[in-house]
Amino acid sequence: MPFVGVLGRCGTVTSDVSPSSPALTGRYQLVEVVGRGGMGEVWAARDLRLGRDVAVKVLSPQMAAPADVRERFESEARAAARLNHPNVVSVYDSGEHDGLPYLVMELLPGRTLADELAAGPLPPERVRAIGTQILAALGASHRAGILHRDIKPGNVLLAIDGTVKVGDFGIAKSVDGLDLTTAGMIVGTVAYLAPERLEGQPATPQSDLYAVGVVLYEALTGRAPYRADTPLGLIRAIDAHAPVPLVEAAPGVDAALVGTVERAMAKDPARRFSTAAVMAAALRSDPAETVAMAPPAATVAVAVPIPNTEATTVRSPEPAQGIRDRWLQHRPRIIVGTVAALSVLLLAGLFASRIGSSSTSPNQNGAIPASTPSNGGSVPAGLEEPLKALERAVRP
Repeated sequence: MPFVGVLGRCGTVTSDVSPSSPALTGRYQLVEVVGRGGMGEVWAARDLRLGRDVAVKVLSPQMAAPADVRERFESEARAAARLNHPNVVSVYDSGEHDGLPYLVMELLPGRTLADELAAGPLPPERVRAIGTQILAALGASHRAGILHRDIKPGNVLLAIDGTVKVGDFGIAKSVDGLDLTTAGMIVGTVAYLAPERLEGQPATPQSDLYAVGVVLYEALTGRAPYRADTPLGLIRAIDAHAPVPLVEAAPGVDAALVGTVERAMAKDPARRFSTAAVMAAALRSDPAETVAMAPPAATVAVAVPIPNTEATTVRSPEPAQGIRDRWLQHRPRIIVGTVAALSVLLLAGLFASRIGSSSTSPNQNGAIPASTPSNGGSVPAGLEEPLKALERAVRP
């Protein structure tokens, strides 16, 4: 948003106001043109009613002629006015003057990120600070159902107090609202458009995050990741090639920052960050917030030999008090399980004893002799130890 910096150059715009300056609807005194874009002009102006400096974006007559473009501009005003965030350029008012729609926004001292990058790459910590504030603005925008669709250095405003603000939501649209772009039309600066957008697919939060990745790549290296002599060549480069890896283009940048930027620029939207907040946490390298944030990895089949033994889990020694506490906590379940298992074993032993007895050969009188247990005749052979274990399990 090129109007930023007017106050930095002039101090205040009120000194330039003259009676002959044009006024919109008798309220906004236009001072000077501070920027021109595809949709019209941006003026530094004075709000005569409230006595404050503002920026006024006026749609050009050529752009205002088609009804769909006018509708898009009006939608911009409504969408942007819903955003109230310290990292978003505030929208104050909108209207129409002599058939031309206009939008009134805050006027900021400072300059754009594009101005700063003209001097070369930025230190990694500065890139992190700028990136997290851009993502804070997009997080608020996406939660409101609004996509920016034109994130680029020229739309990132750097105020004198260090605040970063995202401006020019002029081509944003509500996710849940009517798509006001014509069929097949791609809005946004080509160098920062995600590959799927170049293929004509609709914008998504992930395409906004891709643009943030490109901006951060440029901030770290001093150059855009893709360059070509023509727009068509640039589109082909974005679609078919990978940028120079950051470890080569910006040696010395830490691995966490490199990984964050390159993940945001993944050609597959599914491999990018799910939300602006998730990307911001990764940008801050906050391990507590980035757990389970890794992109889905491709499944790789690996042959693992399975030993013919039971798996053994090795644990650190546990203090005796801890063992006692866990025993007391789970004692009822342990007792019930042990009783059930030993009961089954006891019944099985008794059944086996019966079968063993029935298979004994008769004596000379044809009678089958009674079994004589070795333990005094009270317990079948082989079951004495299981019964003792059962008794120990249920004993307090």
